[in-house]
Amino acid sequence: MSVSYRSSMPTAARLAGAILFGLWGFYHAALAAPFFLEGRPPRSFLPASVIIGLYLGWRYVGRRAGNGYGAAIGAGVTAGFAFGFLSLLVIAFSQMIRHSLHNRYQGLSEAILDIFDLMISESSRFTDINLFISLFGGAVLCAWVTEYVGQKYR
Repeated sequence: MSVSYRSSMPTAARLAGAILFGLWGFYHAALAAPFFLEGRPPRSFLPASVIIGLYLGWRYVGRRAGNGYGAAIGAGVTAGFAFGFLSLLVIAFSQMIRHSLHNRYQGLSEAILDIFDLMISESSRFTDINLFISLFGGAVLCAWVTEYVGQKYR
């Protein structure tokens, strides 16, 4: 089995995807802030959203650039789902850490399993149409621009 090093090489599409999705992650984190209790997200939420956006733009969407705008829609929607899942994971993980510091868990396995329960319970707070439009519409828009850069600067 041969290893392709081309897929890990920096390209203009990867750079554009990382920048666009990083900015989109920042915007989406700011848009989601009022939905937290008392309007205060965890301290780790904003940097984590930017890092998740950078990662998805570089590693996932930027690598798939150059396959056409239809494929960019699919990559954008997938990146939107991944961003939502990973954002909920960050929120639940920070709550689990807070709960564990108050000795609410009997052991490690109980704390790890509670992360998924916390993800489900926290997801009900973020059921706003503007968040969904921003999540998926913004991801598709960023993927289209990444696709454009990928086609223009091959």
